[in-house]
Amino acid sequence: MAKAPPENPMKYTVVGLGEFGTSTALGLAKRGAEVIAVDIDMERVDAVKDQVSLAVCMDGSHSKLLQTHGIGDVDVLIAGISGNFEAQVLLVVHARQYGIPRIVARATTPDHIKVLKAVGAHDVFNPEEEAARWIVQRLLIRDMTNYFELADGFSIVEIAVPAAIVGKTIQELDLRRKYRINLIATKTVEAGEDGSTVIKSFNAVPSPDQKLKAGEVMAFSGSVLDIANFIAQTE
Repeated sequence: MAKAPPENPMKYTVVGLGEFGTSTALGLAKRGAEVIAVDIDMERVDAVKDQVSLAVCMDGSHSKLLQTHGIGDVDVLIAGISGNFEAQVLLVVHARQYGIPRIVARATTPDHIKVLKAVGAHDVFNPEEEAARWIVQRLLIRDMTNYFELADGFSIVEIAVPAAIVGKTIQELDLRRKYRINLIATKTVEAGEDGSTVIKSFNAVPSPDQKLKAGEVMAFSGSVLDIANFIAQTE
């Protein structure tokens, strides 16, 4: 049975429908958000118009952009214009002046990040850098399904329960003493009708006598190298 959409979905405007902007707009829409997608290229607009709430062909750097179609009346604006940094900066400036609560911007260099933050972006990130971090984590930790970086070299990492420890209790593993890592949660997942991952069960406080099951996912916190060492020793 499909989930009903939320009664008051968050509203987002995504400006710039390159690979990053398109993926962001479609990803938000699939999760029930109300999304307005904007690009100056009609082909890109046509490619997403049936999958978002509204798709508009317009110059993203124009000062009147935020005054049309409710584009400025959103909770979050994602500035994803690529190949024209001046337009990206102008978009952020206009969004800040218009009073949009949260402005997220894409950047490609450290200098661009500084400029976008200086003119009013609340969050600025480099998708290529984020992708590189993900690849490094995947290279260090095999079978990783997800991660969140806490600090340089330290993360929360999700992995499937290795076959070698299926049936063992958390107490038996003695994770803190032997491997210097913490098990912070376990969950079971399944594929949804649309191909997305659906959480069947989630345990945020695993007990010491809990036995680990095949197909279960574990979330660890600790040094990436320590987690990688644990995986290597339980293969």
